[in-house]
Amino acid sequence: MGKILFFGEPLIRITPQQFDVLHDGINASIHYGGSEVNVACALQGFGLQTRLLTGLPKNRLGDSYLSFLQHHAIDTREICRIGKRIGVYYLESGFGCRQGEVTYDRMDTSVSEITIDMLDLDSLFEGVSHFHFSGISIAISQNCRELLEQLLIEARKRQIIISFDPNLRQHMIKLHDAKKEFSHFATYADYCFGIEPLMLDRQDFTLFDRENATLEELEHRMKDLKKKFHFKAIFHTIRETDGAGINHYQAFAFDGTLHASQTFSTKVLQRIGSGDAFVAGALYQLIAGASMSKTINFAAAAGSFKCTVAGDYLHHPAEQIDKLFTQSKDISR
Repeated sequence: MGKILFFGEPLIRITPQQFDVLHDGINASIHYGGSEVNVACALQGFGLQTRLLTGLPKNRLGDSYLSFLQHHAIDTREICRIGKRIGVYYLESGFGCRQGEVTYDRMDTSVSEITIDMLDLDSLFEGVSHFHFSGISIAISQNCRELLEQLLIEARKRQIIISFDPNLRQHMIKLHDAKKEFSHFATYADYCFGIEPLMLDRQDFTLFDRENATLEELEHRMKDLKKKFHFKAIFHTIRETDGAGINHYQAFAFDGTLHASQTFSTKVLQRIGSGDAFVAGALYQLIAGASMSKTINFAAAAGSFKCTVAGDYLHHPAEQIDKLFTQSKDISR
């Protein structure tokens, strides 16, 4: 089994403690993450080997972030020490009827300064069997889009399996632009972890109404997207929080047949990164050659389990996720 290569932007999250809002003199916590980093951390926890291509500034903060990646055993040999900054986002956690708020500060980060001529492609793809990227990387900058496409072309030449998490962030890219750009990059993917913002035709610039869609409408959408983009499979998750604050997590996959996972329910400690944990869970099982039923059940369990873990990423052994299917006690003794 080869390594999974990721291309993406490292991020630092700053969150006021005790559900506070941003203001002078607050106590805040700092967490390292980023979509591709979160998926890589989770896969390392499951026992797979990962490699990250990104940019980090050559300063103390870059050194600290590099040490974090190495602590989680991610292969960092292809990371470019370049530029002056790591992206930052501020999360004000919601409470009760008050929604959470995210503010980005990620212009001109180090990853945007990487160009293809800086890379040794043979070294980068050595031992790699799978390449994963997200829509966030598409939205960062034009330079990132150009580099990403060159990497995807190279991965295709080497017959490497490619997966894509659309992961729309409308604070970073307008919906109209996302529809066009994400649909273009989706043509490279074998597996897609989301149904939006992808275009079925030239007029498809509105978001699919996932909240009110019937199961039949959802299946029809997934079937049409699989056919248009020639995916091996496409995935979709439904996450709802009820009036008691319980999060209900269910997943669907379409590979010619619609598969539905069981629903996992839990109180939420922190929902950040649960989608990345889902992707990691699915990739882990797909790479192992598991059935689609096992794949989406494990993935949904991983996404739900992340809701009980603080921080931006999951880093637990696969056996701990498997326990969700059999556990009946609050404490394992």
